[in-house]
Amino acid sequence: MVKYRGFTYITVVFMVFILTLSLAVAIPVWQTVLKRNLEKEAIFRGTRIAKGIQLYMMKHPGALPKNLDVLVKEKFIRRHWKDPLSKDGNWYLIMLPPGARPNYVILVKEQDLPKYKNPRIIGVAPQAEGESILSYNGKTNYKKWLFMLSVVKGKNVKVVYWKG
Repeated sequence: MVKYRGFTYITVVFMVFILTLSLAVAIPVWQTVLKRNLEKEAIFRGTRIAKGIQLYMMKHPGALPKNLDVLVKEKFIRRHWKDPLSKDGNWYLIMLPPGARPNYVILVKEQDLPKYKNPRIIGVAPQAEGESILSYNGKTNYKKWLFMLSVVKGKNVKVVYWKG
C-alpha cells in the first residue's frame, strides 16, 4: 500500500488541470453565443418598433410619433422595448429632419428626447459601439444598424448625431 501514496493527489491535480483547460476553451464560445443572442434580440426589437411606426403612419397619415410610448398606448407595439445592446437600455431615436426631401437622419439619445424640438421619429438605432457578429442590412457595425422607415432615400444614409 505504501507504493501508491500520492497517486490520488496527482489524479486530482490532473483532473483540475483538464477542467480548467476545458473552461478556458468554453468561456469564449459561450460569450460569442450570448453576444449573438443579444444581437438577434436587438434586431427583433428594432424591426418591431420600425413596423409599429409604419402602422402608426397608416392610421395617422402624414404624422409621425413624438415618442415610443405613443406606439405602446395606441397598441402599435406591445411594450416599450429596451435596447439589449446598450448598458442603460436606451435607443438612439432616428428623427426625420426638417425639409421635404431629406437625405440624412438625426440620431437623438432617448433620454435627450424632452430637449429636442418637434420630434418626428422614424426609427431606432442601438447606442452600442463596435463590431457585431451578425449583420443587419449588410452592416456589421452597431453604429450602422438603423431600424427605420425607408423615407430617406439611398443605400448609405448620412447620420448626424444631435448633441442637445
